Amino acid sequence: MSVDQKLTILIADDSTVLRMKLREYLGQIAPNVEIVEADTRDSALKAIVDLHIDVVFLDINMPELSNLHALHLLKKKGDSIFVVLMSGAADETLIKAGNKLGSYDFLKKPFSPERVRQILRAYQHLSDRKKVLIVDDSATVRKIIYRVLANCRFDMLISEVDSGKEALELLRGTHPDIIFFDYNMPGLDGIQAAQRLRAENPGIKLVMISSQDLSGHREACRKAGIFALLKKPFFANEVDFVLHHLYGLNIPQSLEKTPNVTLLKE
Repeated sequence: MSVDQKLTILIADDSTVLRMKLREYLGQIAPNVEIVEADTRDSALKAIVDLHIDVVFLDINMPELSNLHALHLLKKKGDSIFVVLMSGAADETLIKAGNKLGSYDFLKKPFSPERVRQILRAYQHLSDRKKVLIVDDSATVRKIIYRVLANCRFDMLISEVDSGKEALELLRGTHPDIIFFDYNMPGLDGIQAAQRLRAENPGIKLVMISSQDLSGHREACRKAGIFALLKKPFFANEVDFVLHHLYGLNIPQSLEKTPNVTLLKE
């Protein structure tokens, strides 16, 4: 599968062989992209400052641009730049520091064309705006969930309602991609709401949220078409973990620990 989206990709690495190989991979996967190469500190910094760049493959050990200085400069330009770190050695300290600065993932050299394909597929999904609906009868909780979703890596257009009934009415006029809804609500409980929502729109993606332990309801939730359970309080990385699974994306290292998530459909 090729990537059709028009992108500008920066390859920042002092290895001519690596840049050539990555350019070859990208030509196979995304033939319409514009590729910019940088092999020195000055050329990397110039590209970062002067150009509109969508995706960056960044060697974290370039001469005179060691560690994460370039990533820091990239993130000063804006959080929308999608950065993948590369190195011949998996330095856990640098990887964790990169995650904190907002890098998406880490590629250990040498890597395969399939890993590059996975990275670009993830970029497409993260940048393709998802219409998301929050359903919870508490205005305070909706506000908290809104803030959590707004801090996710995925681009979201977020709406909110206070009941399953209102969600059903809204669903008849619009088509959200994902619904995050509370288990305990007046009128319809979470499982009843899921059944009604799925009847109205069989393709809707459902994530149930609750402060209580729902382990005894897992099978009923699964049969109702619910993809995952999120236990309150939850955080942006846990939502990102669910959405990566929801869209069949490779899980980056920064999302491997997710204690509040139960996946029901994979």
